[in-house]
Amino acid sequence: MEDIIYFFGIFVVLYILFYLFVVRKARRNSKKVPVEVQYLLIRYNLDTKNFRYKQFMNTVALVASFDISLVATIVFHIDGFIWQLLFGFIFLVPVILLSFMLVGKYYQNRKEDFDLEKEEQLAEEQERKREERKQKKKKRGGKK
Repeated sequence: MEDIIYFFGIFVVLYILFYLFVVRKARRNSKKVPVEVQYLLIRYNLDTKNFRYKQFMNTVALVASFDISLVATIVFHIDGFIWQLLFGFIFLVPVILLSFMLVGKYYQNRKEDFDLEKEEQLAEEQERKREERKQKKKKRGGKK
């Protein structure tokens, strides 16, 4: 039972960090693309116009968090810090490659009716609404 709590604790913390620093700042045409995403796009010849980019980034964050949590939970049972590090690196690489292979194959086979222009319009509309909310907050702050 402790292992499950340990696993989910690490998973939640890592996913929150991935979400805050990677997923939230994701832009389709950005020059700052995470290494995991670059690997998937190049290795599996994925085109970002065929799927929702934020959803893709969310999937990558979930898979990466799961991989690290799984390996950390397994390595937690090994005695000795040096052995934990050694086996952690040995286990982590194949687990990451296998899970990203599954994600890459999933997105390769996924043929979804996707309209890039419509998604960009929605993103612009959301950005405009955020700006309007900021303006309203500034106006309210000035009146008080």
